[in-house]
Amino acid sequence: MIVFEYAPNGTLFEHLHVEEADHLDWPARMRTVMGTMYCLQYMHELNPSVPHCNLNSKSIYLTDDYAAKITEIDFWSELTAKSKSSSDDLENSVLPPLADPETNVYSLGILLIEIISGKSPYSEEKQSLLNWIQRRI
Repeated sequence: MIVFEYAPNGTLFEHLHVEEADHLDWPARMRTVMGTMYCLQYMHELNPSVPHCNLNSKSIYLTDDYAAKITEIDFWSELTAKSKSSSDDLENSVLPPLADPETNVYSLGILLIEIISGKSPYSEEKQSLLNWIQRRI
């Protein structure tokens, strides 16, 4: 069983991109960014480390005081499936590889651009947020 702290303010994605949701002011955004970084640091310093498999604004829930809570539902099913298979099966597995801290750092960078710009990771034109920011630099 997995138990999560109740996060009544929904996801970060909702606050950034859904019209009906309250949009975050800068102090709330900074609190969310710092909380996300602390959560990732804690996960990476565990022995063995537990990097997040798909870090994005939909996997970050906000408490009533906008503290960030990272969720990872896919982690458990993926970890269980991989732990039950032998090493030969891992090489031929159709499951994506478990994430690593470097992937989390990259995802955090994309998340920071999303929080600062308020743009969705993929626009209506299916253009990557990374491509959009590269044209602005």
